[in-house]
Amino acid sequence: MTRIRVHNPRSMDVKYFRNYELFWDRLTDRLRRSFEVDENRPLNATSLGMSAPLKAALHGPLSLRECEYAIENLDNDEFVIMSLCDVSSHGMFNEHANPKLYRVLVAQYWPRMITDDAKDDAHKYHPWIYFPMDARDLDVWYYRRKWILPDNLINKLYFRGGVYDRPILAHFDLAVLEGPQALGTPDEYFDDVIRYRVGLSIGGKGEVCYRDIEYMAMGIPFIRFTYTTPLDPPLIPNYHYIAVPRPVDLYRDREGGAEHAQMIIRRYREVYEAGVFLDFVAANARQYYLDYLAPYAVVEHTLKLLNIEEAWL
Repeated sequence: MTRIRVHNPRSMDVKYFRNYELFWDRLTDRLRRSFEVDENRPLNATSLGMSAPLKAALHGPLSLRECEYAIENLDNDEFVIMSLCDVSSHGMFNEHANPKLYRVLVAQYWPRMITDDAKDDAHKYHPWIYFPMDARDLDVWYYRRKWILPDNLINKLYFRGGVYDRPILAHFDLAVLEGPQALGTPDEYFDDVIRYRVGLSIGGKGEVCYRDIEYMAMGIPFIRFTYTTPLDPPLIPNYHYIAVPRPVDLYRDREGGAEHAQMIIRRYREVYEAGVFLDFVAANARQYYLDYLAPYAVVEHTLKLLNIEEAWL
């Protein structure tokens, strides 16, 4: 049986506040079915990082954050990395030229970032997927929403969350947008959002936001500018989400101005009464969630993207 070592810093600070912490646990357990697994996953409640001493590292220990995970093949020294960092990180790129680096899965796959930082090794980098925020079972709110009659859904866009790094939100008429300030606990937020017809997606530091995945899980159609950050498989405009064509002057949607907010509002007004279309989009997004993002589906999908069971066994 092939021997591997997994490297990932665990933190009780975020254990049940970040869904990916539980994903790392499930992935580690799943790897034991195919490999002899040695764990280097120190639990440190105060630090969110670690140095991973890879056998084949060219530039010293690999710095990993709690949202990153490396798998090292102890028999041939190859290694793979998964990263959910919102921006470029040491863990993602410090070993990009290492011939033993087999693959890197990147959740916030900015094509410009990949080509700038990985250069001739960009082919090793692949889009991945993203996660909801925490460990709550979002199926609860999916079925609660099913009990709300369509005519009783509130005809407003819905967004609640951080506003300091999303200046575009200041340009939305509050007669159209519910929010945008954060609302109480996650349970209170989920109870509230399912009452609205359409969710609004605005990225934070990274373009893909956990809200997008939560909308998909709860069966809420959401609207946004077309993604520049692909997932694998890609989300299809007007199939998985309500798409607003992205203008060439808009690199990050959160930095948009009044004219960009109006583009979203106009598109919302085109579709908010189109019940068949909204149901179509919501159903497709929900199926995507079940196929690729639900707690155990995402483990199998990630292993397929890594290809290590085929390459290392």
